[in-house]
Amino acid sequence: MEIITDLKSEPDLKHVHSRMGFKGKTDGIPENMQKLVDEMILCGQEICTPKAVYDYKPAELIPPNIIELEGSFSINSSKAFNWMEGCSGLYLAAVTIGPGLDREVARLSESDDMTRAFLLNAYGAEAAEATMAELNKRIIGFAREQGLSTTKRYSPGYGDWHISAQSELLGSLQVEQIGIQLTDSYLMIPEKSVSAIIGAKPIA
Repeated sequence: MEIITDLKSEPDLKHVHSRMGFKGKTDGIPENMQKLVDEMILCGQEICTPKAVYDYKPAELIPPNIIELEGSFSINSSKAFNWMEGCSGLYLAAVTIGPGLDREVARLSESDDMTRAFLLNAYGAEAAEATMAELNKRIIGFAREQGLSTTKRYSPGYGDWHISAQSELLGSLQVEQIGIQLTDSYLMIPEKSVSAIIGAKPIA
């Protein structure tokens, strides 16, 4: 298991603007909003403290829908099983951008500054995805060093892999080491956190 604290959480601004509601605007961001958008992007960049944890587990695929992770838990999902076809192991991964952004969004909301809260929340969602994408790139590199290729990532809540699987996935990763907790409804805190599995198979 490895913890990483030097990941970048720098989302594509086109994705950020789209999340903020400006997708498809032929004239871009309205002039009266541009300054506010830039302000909240800068705020998000200053607040984010990205951290990640990942681990590799040898895996056995047991038809029709079980993925057995060595010394760990089992995944019961036909969708995940098909996604990981041919894989000999899985990388387990989780990232967070830290609690600061959630706290600032809450503060802005409590101050009835809903526009800033919305814009900052949108930035945070894209920053979390960008952080996972950065970790994914590193995992691809680690895998290649071991002669492995990787699948795209797959997360609890996708398809028929129930969201309750978060408990086993995050427990295996000991995510409290990077400040993530899980609620009774299987939501991660900080809210801007992402978990996933990535399949690995020998390079043909």
